[in-house]
Formats: sequence, C-alpha cells, structure tokens
Amino acid sequence: MLSAYRQQGFAFEAVEALVNFAFTQPELKRIIAHSPEDHVASIHILEKLGMQQIAKDKNLLEWELNNS
Repeated sequence: MLSAYRQQGFAFEAVEALVNFAFTQPELKRIIAHSPEDHVASIHILEKLGMQQIAKDKNLLEWELNNS
C-alpha cells in the first residue's frame, strides 16, 4: 500500500469485508491466516479481527478465526 494511504484503516476494512462475506457461506467453519512475526501492521489487523495465534513455524505465525 502506498505510504500516503497507510494507517487509515483501509486494509482492515477490506479484510473485515472479506471475512464477513466468507462467513456467510454456511460450509465455512474457520479462516486461517499466516503472517511474518515481524510484520506488525499485519499482526495488528489480525488481532483487531479477533483472530487467535495458534502456531509459530520459524518466523511465520499462524492465525485462526472460527465462525461463531
């Protein structure tokens, strides 16, 4: 994302819309995401979405969000 548009919530809004749409599909039970452990912006978005870190492999984090 261009620096002029960072930290304005656009990435979060886009990912939130995708998650909300995905969970309208009855067969979808969970969403898995991966992020580098040093990518603070991505981690912040995943945490804000309510995702839980479930694993770490080397420097890659795995996240999960269950459809409740």
